Amino acid sequence: MNKALDKLNEQLSFEYESAYIYKQMEIFADGYDLPGFAHWLGKQSMEEVEHAEKMKSFLLDVGYDVKLLEMSTPKNDYKDIHEVIQTAYEHEKEVTRRIHEIANLAKEEDKRVYSFIQWYIDEQVEEEANFSHLLAMLERAKGNWGGMYIIDGQLASR
Repeated sequence: MNKALDKLNEQLSFEYESAYIYKQMEIFADGYDLPGFAHWLGKQSMEEVEHAEKMKSFLLDVGYDVKLLEMSTPKNDYKDIHEVIQTAYEHEKEVTRRIHEIANLAKEEDKRVYSFIQWYIDEQVEEEANFSHLLAMLERAKGNWGGMYIIDGQLASR
């Protein structure tokens, strides 16, 4: 039994679940008439699928029997776009926690996984920074729709 590979398999499913969560957030933003936020969240969803696919390929390459785990239905009743982004930021912090858990386990148990997971550690720095930056912009706009539309326009160019 290889706990590091098992945890990576769990993370693979969590990455797909993350894509599902961001897809629901995209739908909320679209319904909230913020197409730039919707576009940005849609790209985020696709990125999570790419992360999962990369994990799947690695697991298959090392001969692991990949099994997808059950996903929860994502939240869809947000108060506003600020809550969406705050929730996404908290989600990314959970992803980081899980990635670090895998790295710590793999460091002792499986150097292949330890080497592989390093990319995700670096990626999570960028992910958290992106959401933190976006949250800071939203907090400065304080619900001012002029500012919100400027941010929305910037996000449309991702």
